[in-house]
Amino acid sequence: MPKRDYSHNPIWRLIGFPIVQWLSLTGLLVVLSLVIAGGIDPHRLIDGAGRSSGRPSPFDLESLRERMPADAIKRVQGFVQYYRENRRRGFRDSLARSTRYVDQFKQIFREANLPEELAFLPLIESGFLENAVSPANAVGVWQFIEETGRRYDLKTSRWFDQKLDPIHSARAAARYLGHLYETFGDWELALAAYNSGEGTVRWALRAAHKAGTPKNFWALDLPDETRAYVPAFLAAMLIAKNPSAYGFDEIDFHPQVTYEQIKVNAGIPLADLAAELETDERSLRELNPSLVAGVTPPGSTPYVLRVPHGLRNHLELRSAGHAGANNRDWLVHQVEPRDTLQKLASKFRTDPELIKAYNGITANSDLTPGRLIVIPL
Repeated sequence: MPKRDYSHNPIWRLIGFPIVQWLSLTGLLVVLSLVIAGGIDPHRLIDGAGRSSGRPSPFDLESLRERMPADAIKRVQGFVQYYRENRRRGFRDSLARSTRYVDQFKQIFREANLPEELAFLPLIESGFLENAVSPANAVGVWQFIEETGRRYDLKTSRWFDQKLDPIHSARAAARYLGHLYETFGDWELALAAYNSGEGTVRWALRAAHKAGTPKNFWALDLPDETRAYVPAFLAAMLIAKNPSAYGFDEIDFHPQVTYEQIKVNAGIPLADLAAELETDERSLRELNPSLVAGVTPPGSTPYVLRVPHGLRNHLELRSAGHAGANNRDWLVHQVEPRDTLQKLASKFRTDPELIKAYNGITANSDLTPGRLIVIPL
């Protein structure tokens, strides 16, 4: 993401893991002083963490050993120690929240042929807080700003904001990080560009070329925040892959977010859906954080809504008396004042008799405005 100022952000102060407070020259000096004071062997950074499984990754331990100079390893080790000692509680809470989505994020990155370790990037972006907002209006788990969100098809309107959706924004982050890696051919530079913007990294590379100095991330003249961003991520990633190896044994991991999906017609309040599904509105809002207005957005295309496991079956059971009901596609519709069986059948290209059968309706008089019904498609 482009460089952001979090210094006045109460969310980052509240969660106890304001990594951005350390993305400065002062933070780097303090982190390095932890290393020097502790007499840390830089290669101890990776002693207890084990190896990545599957195909080789640029973030597996052997790859890090091979390409990182000793002073870079010391910078990463400094952040490991910082998380363990100075921000232990906040980092522990971030790790606990991470398990809500991290497995889904890993799958998204694998499908994009990118290293799955990138799924841990929200540890330093947002602490895995779904409602995180920066002073520059970067929002959500992946901290997209409006401009970058538009570039990667995260749609925003008065009804919804896909930047707030962890799954949609993770797919956008995978596309963005993939583009940055293709641009710079180096994961440290790609991460630096994710933090500070492509232009900043290009400028630093040009300056290094003119000066005849090395053009790897660790040697570039980058903003202080960005210089700290990459080692901060590497440290967070190493701990997250094996928390107990770094002394994080007391984590109360959150359960993974699981859900089913149903199609819902436009303009239905989540409160009405919650009442019909016999669940609470908060659960629907948590599963569908992009619905900022609490209503399925207007339009001719049904909205795919996430619901807690079992609730799709709840609606299907209402239609259990109709042969083949569970094998047919359907959507939820809220009856409007002028709806009739014939109009609904014409609008959704279905049979009025099927609408009656699915909902126990015998006549148009049963179509009470505001009632939620299942429309077989």
